[in-house]
Amino acid sequence: MDRPVRNALVALLSLLAGCGGPTVAPRPTTPVGIPDSAAARHEAIDALGHRAWAAMLAGRPTDLLYGDGDLEVLLADDAMARVAARRLALPDRLGIEPVRLSHPLESAEYAGICLQGARAEPPGGPLGLLSEAWVVDRVLVIGRRPTGRRIAAWLEGVFVYSDTGFAAIDLERVEEPRWEHSDLEIAPCDLSIRNDLPEIAR
Repeated sequence: MDRPVRNALVALLSLLAGCGGPTVAPRPTTPVGIPDSAAARHEAIDALGHRAWAAMLAGRPTDLLYGDGDLEVLLADDAMARVAARRLALPDRLGIEPVRLSHPLESAEYAGICLQGARAEPPGGPLGLLSEAWVVDRVLVIGRRPTGRRIAAWLEGVFVYSDTGFAAIDLERVEEPRWEHSDLEIAPCDLSIRNDLPEIAR
């Protein structure tokens, strides 16, 4: 893809900013693989959990998306084109009223996150990443009331780790939060941070 066409594609992505979240500051410069340190992995996962909770609480799950201009340092040209096309349909695909996401969470606090589909994704693979990255397919974000009652919701998409942390290049589905979600007990987690359990059960 020559430079003028690439510039036009970036401009198109910028026009779709209404579907995306605010640009992360500082902006990412490269995808990043799974950290060697357990502490670094824990920090990255917890940061994603807090960010997902804040986005849901605001009723704006698209706040989890990388800014449109950030994609050019993460994805090859053809992958950028695919993402641009998918983002056009994002409002219809998600389709939940913001209040139905935010209102149930207002009486709870962030309590953890469960990751599914966590893996090292190679460069040049199906996602079109420019270098190897830590990728996650689904996150279950968890909240808890002081009484112990729990709430959770799945967010599905393509969450990619970069030098600024996790964000999504695309979102496929956002679930309406549910009290005492059945997956709090039965869902297997590739990785998780769980503060929603009673102290005696941890």
